[in-house]
Amino acid sequence: MKIFLTLFIIALGLSGTIMAQDCGPSCPVCSGTTDGSLLDQKSFLFKGMYIPAGEEEYGVLNIRYGAFKWLDVGVGYNIKAEKIVWNARAQLLKEKEDSLQPGLILGTGSVRTGSSDQSVYFHLTKSKEFSENFGLRLTCGMASLVPEFNKIYGLAGLTFIIAEKFSPFVNFDGINFHEGISWIATDWLSIAVLLIESKDPAISIGIKLNLKSKI
Repeated sequence: MKIFLTLFIIALGLSGTIMAQDCGPSCPVCSGTTDGSLLDQKSFLFKGMYIPAGEEEYGVLNIRYGAFKWLDVGVGYNIKAEKIVWNARAQLLKEKEDSLQPGLILGTGSVRTGSSDQSVYFHLTKSKEFSENFGLRLTCGMASLVPEFNKIYGLAGLTFIIAEKFSPFVNFDGINFHEGISWIATDWLSIAVLLIESKDPAISIGIKLNLKSKI
């Protein structure tokens, strides 16, 4: 089952007919979590992002679902481009806290904030908790645009986790840096502000619904 869905994610990325937009593979804005990890199983995340000065897009609506502990999927809409947007992330290797083993994530979607590229990517993740109120998460990986597979881009991200509520972060998509801070206001509400390409402001609001808590 896990292998089949992994191959399915790759196939979706290779289709090249659907556009996607996101903040990056490990961005806390898009994941609705403080550290940018996958969405909890049986949880929904409804998210809207507004980019006033976006060159390619100024607004994205998105819904993400935690299908399994190791897989989340999403679908949305690019308002200006009038295109369907979607993404998927599969955790192929789980990070071990008591060793140096990182987590490994394979995904498809957009790795460029404020753009509408379709990409296939993988990245390694490693978190470190220094105290109850402070930790950090490092990510690095590679991505290729569809269908320009001869172009390979490096990915990197750094997220600070403060009091399990605030997450200042910086992401690098192979060309530009994107900085911001995410705030988990409540168990169901997250708010973030960021600078796309270090210059264009954007705001994102996410509403999370955990079906497990309703059972």
